[in-house]
Amino acid sequence: MLFRESIKTYKGSLLSGDKNCLYIPPHEMLQPFIANYTISFPSPQNMPDEYTILPTASSTIVITVNSGEINGSLRGVNTKALNVGNHINKLNLLLLIEFHTGGLYPFLSVEQSELVDASFALNELDKKLMKTLKFELEKSSMIETLVEALDKIFISRLMNLKTMFDFSPVMRNIIKRHGIVNMNDASLPFFYSERQTRRLFLRYVGINPKKLTRIVRANYALRLIKNGKDSFLDVTEETGYFDQPHFIHEFKMIHGITPQEYKQKMSVFYNDNTKM
Repeated sequence: MLFRESIKTYKGSLLSGDKNCLYIPPHEMLQPFIANYTISFPSPQNMPDEYTILPTASSTIVITVNSGEINGSLRGVNTKALNVGNHINKLNLLLLIEFHTGGLYPFLSVEQSELVDASFALNELDKKLMKTLKFELEKSSMIETLVEALDKIFISRLMNLKTMFDFSPVMRNIIKRHGIVNMNDASLPFFYSERQTRRLFLRYVGINPKKLTRIVRANYALRLIKNGKDSFLDVTEETGYFDQPHFIHEFKMIHGITPQEYKQKMSVFYNDNTKM
């Protein structure tokens, strides 16, 4: 089992991290689907009770360790702000497999719209996967060993690659353009009808394309604020909203807070933009 000291000795690839938490990239074969493995040793100091995950339209496998007991769950496509601090900061260890938008389906080929904004016991959805993840976590004393095992598990489970890659240009077009698209034209370069596009989105992403564009656009605004864009008028113009009131209204509709509230308390909000 890993301990907090394992972070200090980790020498592998890293996206970011600190003394309590590491964000680790998966194998390059998995990178179109998995954003990162997160290994965290929570505490009230680094994860306060009000700690809230903001929408990213992506899914996460959550493995928790509390007093030696290992549990797993799957959080479906996340389109709503979710407070997690009060629960997570009591854990000894938290392992997250964080998927890109549309990235879960190759590993769990169920209609993704059935998983939206809900949490499921991983043992009920995929007993074999939960058993394997638990076994590898229990036997790994080094983070490098666990990461290597995770890569092998998910590479061996890849499926439906052709379907995903045929569809992904439509989704990536929306993400690349920060959600600033006309949905009447979004699918045309890729030869999908509006009906086909909606059906594919619900199956592989979990939400319709209009909902995805709204979340991607609001996340782009969030990233601009986080990176130091002080003027909300500038953010409004860069994100293509009609005017500032429309921007503020849409931001709050997606994230559940105003841009000003986010700016004042950024440290208690989590949004992993690598997943978009």
